[in-house]
Amino acid sequence: MLPLQILVVDDEPLLLLLLSEIVSDMGATAVTADRADHGLSYLEQHAGEIALVVTDVMMPGRLNGFDLAQIVADRWPALPVVLTSGYSGTEHHSLAPNAAFIAKPWTYQQIEEVIRERLSAA
Repeated sequence: MLPLQILVVDDEPLLLLLLSEIVSDMGATAVTADRADHGLSYLEQHAGEIALVVTDVMMPGRLNGFDLAQIVADRWPALPVVLTSGYSGTEHHSLAPNAAFIAKPWTYQQIEEVIRERLSAA
């Protein structure tokens, strides 16, 4: 069996690298995108291969993380999403039913726990 693939979307290169390493340490394969619209383009071609999406909320481009999570909920309702942001107030945004939110700064253990919870709930 192939390892799980997790799509990681963040415009900050260091966070993208860190999240990719965390996903790898969990035994999964990270597929990365630096903008929500790039992540959506990847999903349109490979959604059946992705087990979970981890996305930042605030990013450049036509879509933000909340938009991406809502599109995922509409088009691939069984695909779980973890949203993360350091901006105050974003945690109170209405989340799609397939989504969970974790505020930055998070620890390695916190983000890993949320990812595992979302994967087990899927």
